[in-house]
Amino acid sequence: MFHGHASRDGEPGSLQDIKLAYRRALLLHHPDKSTPSQKPECSNPTIDQITIAYKTLTDPVARSEYDRLLSLKSTTGLSAQVSHPGLETVDLDELLYDDARETWYRSCRCGKERAYTITEEELEINTEYGELVTGCQGCSLWLRVTFAVAEDG
Repeated sequence: MFHGHASRDGEPGSLQDIKLAYRRALLLHHPDKSTPSQKPECSNPTIDQITIAYKTLTDPVARSEYDRLLSLKSTTGLSAQVSHPGLETVDLDELLYDDARETWYRSCRCGKERAYTITEEELEINTEYGELVTGCQGCSLWLRVTFAVAEDG
């Protein structure tokens, strides 16, 4: 929603950049502050939508969750703009485990051995979600791996 407000290195803008973009968006889309000729033709967000976007971008937890949801949507093909071809869902138990490398792996239908490789660290990062998505190292196919955390005891 806040177009063109990233830092020079391509990273998302600073808090100050986000605040400035928020204020510009409010002025541009406020029914009492702008004329129809000033509004972009492609979108017409409400003041509430602009405020929600601002709150999401400025709250690290909300922003992280939003980024995760965007990633999941793009990998499941729910997003019309970005999708990953050949997404297959499997359980972690269906992958082989390499004791020496301490990784789980699986070959791909493209023929590459160990095309999908998952580390313990990747699982820990995604523990809260119970799944992760990884791309084939030999082609453009993707694999969603679901897993459950074993309770100690």
